Amino acid sequence: MRTSDMAAGEIRIRLEDIPLGGMAEGKAGDEAALFVRDGDGVRAFQAKCPHYGAPLAKGVLCGKRVYCPWHKAAFSIADGALLEPPALESLKRYPVRIEGEEAVARLEPIAADTPRHPSKIDHLVVIGTGAAAVAAVTTLRREGFSGRITMIGREGHPPYDRPMLSKNFLAKPTPPEKPLLEPDFYAAHGIEAVQGRATRIDPAERSVTLEDGRRLSGDALLIATGSRAVVPDFSGAGLDGVLTLRSLDDAVDLSERAETARRIVVVGGGFIGLEAAAFLTKRGCTVTVLAREEFPLAKRFGEAVAGGLKRFHAGNGVTFRQGEVARIVGEGAVRAVALKEGGEIEADLVLIGAGAAPETGLIAGVAPREDGGLAVGSDLALAPNVWIAGDIAAFPEHGSGTRARIEHWRLAQQHGMHVARAILGEAKPFKETPFFWSNQGEKRLDYGGYAPGFDRIILRGDADALDFIAFYVKDERAVAACSIGRNAEFTAFLHLLEEERVPSPAELDRGADLTGLL
Repeated sequence: MRTSDMAAGEIRIRLEDIPLGGMAEGKAGDEAALFVRDGDGVRAFQAKCPHYGAPLAKGVLCGKRVYCPWHKAAFSIADGALLEPPALESLKRYPVRIEGEEAVARLEPIAADTPRHPSKIDHLVVIGTGAAAVAAVTTLRREGFSGRITMIGREGHPPYDRPMLSKNFLAKPTPPEKPLLEPDFYAAHGIEAVQGRATRIDPAERSVTLEDGRRLSGDALLIATGSRAVVPDFSGAGLDGVLTLRSLDDAVDLSERAETARRIVVVGGGFIGLEAAAFLTKRGCTVTVLAREEFPLAKRFGEAVAGGLKRFHAGNGVTFRQGEVARIVGEGAVRAVALKEGGEIEADLVLIGAGAAPETGLIAGVAPREDGGLAVGSDLALAPNVWIAGDIAAFPEHGSGTRARIEHWRLAQQHGMHVARAILGEAKPFKETPFFWSNQGEKRLDYGGYAPGFDRIILRGDADALDFIAFYVKDERAVAACSIGRNAEFTAFLHLLEEERVPSPAELDRGADLTGLL
């Protein structure tokens, strides 16, 4: 592909290098732009995803949207509008002109129209500063909401990117401000920030009482209190060096201690535990994962995928032990983990990865379900002008037809965006497709859909080589997929699932081409 910079601030690309119904990146020096060409002509946008900076030209074009190749943020190819998180802002769009056989983009962003949606809500109080809360308030401001927004958070930090904490943040000493979304987040979005721990939320009165006695109320509430780390009642769980990984402060503490720790035991083989184990091993620590299962994550992904992941981590230095904790041993500070099966694993640090519990106990007049979540309808409303979002919401999951409580960062963001649009008067059911990613060392695992108690798995590729896509079938429908190294095929599945156009299991068994259905 030939691109040139005939004039400063411009990028040229040959039309023949932009496939009809496709996209390509044009460059001029250090500058780049994404060109998209369809029956409506050629449009140009910023070349990198505003989330983590992935090159969008390596993403997948599905109908009228382009998906980021890394974390599946989606944007409209009509105007660059944000359609799906984890990005929180739309793409910059550049003016384009056609000169002969070339398209020329001028790198001066077209001013986006700020829509003005009438809203009967003057003051929104948001309890929480995590994914759902941030997505809600950024969507509101992006869509022109001019009312008051108050955010209540118990941490002293501005909102931050929680998924980063168990990944590269741990691989080396990292400044604690690195995960912050914006150091001046509250001021940038016109938000009144309140630091404090909520002790009672009253949906009927739309009020929040804080630990210090302050009481705040608004004419609407978004309850997005999230989850807290679970620490089983082990003897010795209070010893110095027994840690959890849920907050930025937790991550900073773990990272600092990893500078001198030689032996780390991770209790639990879930996503957070395996991610942390992989990146702490890169740090030079000797890491042992203690899990009850022979193949951690087999219940979620099946034994073939879980076995491939386990062997991959073991090949990179992580030790696996099957067993259960009897107690944590030490005098003042942790020395070892004693096993119910007998024996000990020596440890300077113990990271508890035993899951998370939704923070629902402080919401008055509402009984949590057995899974800890609060049941809401497809509008995510708990009461008039009171919404629930994120980890605490037990909502009707459209794809599987079941009620679900799902602890995914991107899903919480989708909840937040949905609530924001409800506040702005858009009344429609929540139907977005769950998706999450997990950085297992150098491998990125993608999972889309929801498949509790799946009946069978259709596997394409080689799970041991971590080059595969697995489809999870429930009641003769493929309702979820998991993949490593098959980005185009996986993204196509995610898009088709959203549009309810996934091929039948029989067609998938016969090798149906998902990208050909876009």
